[in-house]
Amino acid sequence: MALVSVWVGLVVWCDGEWFWWRSGWDERRKRAVYARHPAMDPSRAARRIAFRYADLREKRPLSAVSDDVGTASKAPG
Repeated sequence: MALVSVWVGLVVWCDGEWFWWRSGWDERRKRAVYARHPAMDPSRAARRIAFRYADLREKRPLSAVSDDVGTASKAPG
């Protein structure tokens, strides 16, 4: 199993047969929705992952991510 953290909320893993990543949230079922793509077609998987990455970057730009990190690192007292 190989894992790569691409962006906040986007971790891609591969078991040798499939690439997997979280593609969204099912509000009705209250659980994550995952996408997968055959490992034998890595260029197309990379394209799909790049689209997901762009979507996440648009929804949560780097400035928002760094604000979250800065807030979390400030311990009280």
